[in-house]
Amino acid sequence: MNKATAYEWNEAHRPGIVVIVKMDNGSLRYTRTRSEAWNLGHGQPVVLLEGMSGGYDLARVTPMEIQDTLLA
Repeated sequence: MNKATAYEWNEAHRPGIVVIVKMDNGSLRYTRTRSEAWNLGHGQPVVLLEGMSGGYDLARVTPMEIQDTLLA
């Protein structure tokens, strides 16, 4: 999984990219980001995801290498 800071994430990825997120039950879900990443007050970097509420820890979010045709 990803260990990027919010700044590093935003430098490498634009909002709207396809990602895989690891859910609480361990399953994987394909979705898109809907924001830039930001740090919570205690420093944890998070990002908003389509179809999900709240910010998700970047450690649980992995960008897909192929972006053009996924989740079109």
